[in-house]
Amino acid sequence: MRGAAGMGDDGRVMTLPLPYPSTPAPDPVRVRRPWLPGAVQAELDGDPRPLHGRRTARDILVDALVVVLAATIGVLAAVPGVGGSTLSLWPDLVVGALSCAALVWRRRWPVPIAVVTNLICIPFTAVAGAAYLASFSLAVHRPLRYAIPVGVLGLVAAQLNLVLVADIDGTQFWITLAFSVLLTGGAIGWGTSVRSRRQLLISLAERANRAESEQRERLAAARAAERERLAREMHDVLAHRMSLLSVHAGALEYRPDAPPEDIARAAGVIRGGVHQMLEDLRDVITMLRETDDLVAEPQSLADVEDLLAECRGSGATITPHIEIDEPGRIPGVVGRAAYRVVQEGLTNARKHAGPVPVSVDVVGGPGRGLRVTVSQPLNRSADHRPIPGTGTGLTGLEERVTLAGGALTHGVVEHRFVLDARLPWQTGALS
Repeated sequence: MRGAAGMGDDGRVMTLPLPYPSTPAPDPVRVRRPWLPGAVQAELDGDPRPLHGRRTARDILVDALVVVLAATIGVLAAVPGVGGSTLSLWPDLVVGALSCAALVWRRRWPVPIAVVTNLICIPFTAVAGAAYLASFSLAVHRPLRYAIPVGVLGLVAAQLNLVLVADIDGTQFWITLAFSVLLTGGAIGWGTSVRSRRQLLISLAERANRAESEQRERLAAARAAERERLAREMHDVLAHRMSLLSVHAGALEYRPDAPPEDIARAAGVIRGGVHQMLEDLRDVITMLRETDDLVAEPQSLADVEDLLAECRGSGATITPHIEIDEPGRIPGVVGRAAYRVVQEGLTNARKHAGPVPVSVDVVGGPGRGLRVTVSQPLNRSADHRPIPGTGTGLTGLEERVTLAGGALTHGVVEHRFVLDARLPWQTGALS
């Protein structure tokens, strides 16, 4: 099973299994069924030339039965000893045998074979069986606009054969004509029914294939969303910790002559930060492994105080102003988005502005929404080197705020970089 990549406690790359299979299940329609006609099976398999596909065992058996049935009808119609009539028996039987053999190709050329056999049966009575089954096969493989004219041609040919070969009176002629109409109508109706059933089967198969294709697209979209979710969570959770570690590691690099107490304190902060970062990473991995959204519940606005205390412990100067009416009623999505805004604002300030005072304002309440503002003065000093990053933090944060029903703005206002988010108290309605 494929999944998203992550990192384990031992530093090795690991694969996170997603809560759905990455490989789609095999298409049940494409399993070969020997009882289906070859043309239908080729259509189901998506063969661009379905009539030229390999014949199935069912096709071979049906061909043999059709040839035997056509030959039997031809013999009964032509041999005088069993009630038939013919102008010349042996030539009639030879032409009838060739016509029966031609029925093997009735699927590929249904119209020519049906027309030719119906015309030939005028002088040769033994071709009657082949002509009748060719008309039936034509109704199976072609629309009624082809089958009906050929059926009328077969009726005319049968009556001409009676006039040329058999000696019948007027009453027998009309009885035979009525019987021929019933037989031809039954053959064309039955063939049309078979054609409709095959078209229905192909239509259902196409619908199933289309539904499976849409399902694969949905799975691909879900996998992409899961990978994006993983990247966002990794960034939100780990960028904050790593920026803290970068600050303390930079202090150790530039002040190797610092007092041992300061070095020990910085090393302790780095060790604690790494430990906390691994804990956060484990929480993210657990959340992505589990299908239950209650597992590894992400931070909310109630955790902002802990976040501010952690930043102050690293030496940052933060001036908070938190004024929330009824904080226990903050919607979960809004609270998590607000926490991420504060976290991203502090991370960006630490990465791009360095040791400057940061203001954090979180105000709001029911009926007036929630506003989160993080701002700091610009730092253009030459000794400050920005901590490198991916540059996608604000993009992911803007998407998160938008999904919560709010709006996010950021930019320079009066020599200060301001990150401002307006969130609705009720999810999806910006007040």
